[in-house]
Amino acid sequence: MDDRHTHARNKVRRQGVVWLAYAFTARKLIRLLAPALLVLLPIGLLAVLVLVVLVDGSAAVVNGDFELVGRPEPPLLEWAAAVLAVSVAGQAVALPATVVLAAGLLVGKNVSISGALRAAARRWRAMAVLVLVGVVAFTAALAAGLGILVWTGAQVTAYAVMAVLALFAMPCLLAVASVALEGRSAKDALARAYRLTAGASGATAFTLAFGVVLFPMLATQAANWAVSGLPIVPAVAGCVLALVAVPFQAAVIARLFLHRLVIKGTIAEFKKIVDDLPESAPRPARPVPVLAALLLPGLLYGGVVLINPLGWPEVSETAVTETWPRGPDSEVFGEDGRPKPELGASDLRALYAGQGGRMVMLMDDFEPAKLLTCMDSTCRRTRFTWAEPVGVARGYTAAGVRLADGRLVVSTWAQEGTDEDGLVLDLDKWRARLGLLICDATACVPAPGGRPITEVTSSTQDRTVALAARPGGGLLVAQFYELPLGESDIAEEGLSITTCDDPACTRPHTKEVAKLPVSRYRDDRRGLIAGVGPDDRPVVLRFDRETGAVFVISCDDPACARARIGRPVRGSTDYSDGQAGAAMLVRADGRPLIAYLDVSDGAIKLLDCRTRECSQAGTTTLSEPGHNTTPAMVLDRDGRVLVAFQNLDREQILIATCTGTRCTRTPVTTIRRHGGYRLAMALDGRGRPVLAWVDFGGWDDWDLVVTTPLTLR
Repeated sequence: MDDRHTHARNKVRRQGVVWLAYAFTARKLIRLLAPALLVLLPIGLLAVLVLVVLVDGSAAVVNGDFELVGRPEPPLLEWAAAVLAVSVAGQAVALPATVVLAAGLLVGKNVSISGALRAAARRWRAMAVLVLVGVVAFTAALAAGLGILVWTGAQVTAYAVMAVLALFAMPCLLAVASVALEGRSAKDALARAYRLTAGASGATAFTLAFGVVLFPMLATQAANWAVSGLPIVPAVAGCVLALVAVPFQAAVIARLFLHRLVIKGTIAEFKKIVDDLPESAPRPARPVPVLAALLLPGLLYGGVVLINPLGWPEVSETAVTETWPRGPDSEVFGEDGRPKPELGASDLRALYAGQGGRMVMLMDDFEPAKLLTCMDSTCRRTRFTWAEPVGVARGYTAAGVRLADGRLVVSTWAQEGTDEDGLVLDLDKWRARLGLLICDATACVPAPGGRPITEVTSSTQDRTVALAARPGGGLLVAQFYELPLGESDIAEEGLSITTCDDPACTRPHTKEVAKLPVSRYRDDRRGLIAGVGPDDRPVVLRFDRETGAVFVISCDDPACARARIGRPVRGSTDYSDGQAGAAMLVRADGRPLIAYLDVSDGAIKLLDCRTRECSQAGTTTLSEPGHNTTPAMVLDRDGRVLVAFQNLDREQILIATCTGTRCTRTPVTTIRRHGGYRLAMALDGRGRPVLAWVDFGGWDDWDLVVTTPLTLR
């Protein structure tokens, strides 16, 4: 027996604790994994089963991986807290049990797995105290670092203080071995751990820091980097590494504890630890069941994600601008000598299904309009080009419409009487003429044979333009403009409709069709949407972004000899944040469907108009009241109405699917920053809804995101 103890002491006396412990664990991994699998695996499986019940309706498979959509609700937060508490309790049993197993194997003594687990379970009170001490030590280090950072703003000093405090607390890990192997109380185990480190406190602290904390973390980070971008694999790798890390950590703790005992010359205590280990008859390792249990969570996860038996929405998502530069680069020029276009957070205007199934986005704000084309279904490859030529009038937002062949028609304003920078030289000579551009997926050219539709002679005149395609291949151009004050001193704006027999609008026919009241003190709060029914009769929606009022103007015939005006939403004079908005589509019978943001409570609502001018309508509420944003709307191939909107309270983007007045809501993605900016939607070549939206966190912290729900509930 003395020879056995002597051999064990000589074995654990060797230097290089971390590398020897890791090599030892690699050889004995199958046996050392047992406590972690028996304790932590059931906890994980039970937590997943409870999670599946809790997330019904707020989960999706995004880019091939399970994802909770939006901000966690209180039940999920309670679940997370419970899982954390139970996992820590399980770790407080699995880690010391593995320490006992590792210590037995290190000294050449076979220890039963059940005996190790029983020994760890009997000492749960001491381990609970050690866990509490660890939490307090971590919190104190973090608080000290953050306090220094807030007080002085010195990041290096703050990190240095946290590192020093963390190193000082590292010997607490040796107390785990003292509790597990010697049965000491938490207080005695902590005192024992710091006594053992005396004379080599720095080396011991660094050994524990690297062997127990840093190397496992680096291995996890390396694995995540190696498999990043792959579906399913990162989650599987994370689960496997979480379980495999326990034996490596326990082996470092056990070997370092025994190493320090031998170095300190406490031979009698070393012998007592060896003799008190729960010895059992040797049993062969069973790699097959152990490996099966290790891979079980990953296999279950992969199967659930691939098969999707619960019918979670499947979503493809790409942050288009994730690698784009944010600042202007005036040194980069395109083939035409113009600077390459830059994309701003407020540029997104509309999304269309272009030629060849490509999705095309119309971008416009302060600079000339641009086109961003997704060259593949995921929008990872894009083409970004200017749509409008040099010298167009600024202050007029471009409108667009898709033609039947997938090309786009985009409005543009040519101007005269300005210098190279667009500054007006002579107010009397300044002119802006409304024309059209025909665009494919790569470039825009002036409409061949097109004639100016409107001429504006004052740079202070405001115009809002909307386009719609006519059934026979022609075009409808709707315009709102401010009217001069009349005798009644009531501010009004006029609506004109221009009908064209062809997309180039070679023979435009313009008619003034309506006058609407407007606030004299508004700040460009008008919105305009044009539509045409299958019978070629125009329907125009005008909404006030400030008050939320909605007007619908319909025509009795294609030439709009007579117009009817309805006001289905009165709006609010007290509302002034400019966030109201609406979307419209015209059904086969010519009656419009309107989705809008109700300014009275912030809910998204759907108007089912019973008349063309929507003077009578049924209303369906699609969202809860709160902070929602302007909706986008399309009609899918099955005749269902799809309405997409952002719910900023829950940090979700949802799609409401409506058949008649029956609607279901499906969260499809998470707003990771603050959202609240543009959202556009269109159907791709396969009939799937595609969302383009801006995830906005700040002027230099935003992304243009393309989200495609592959399946909807």
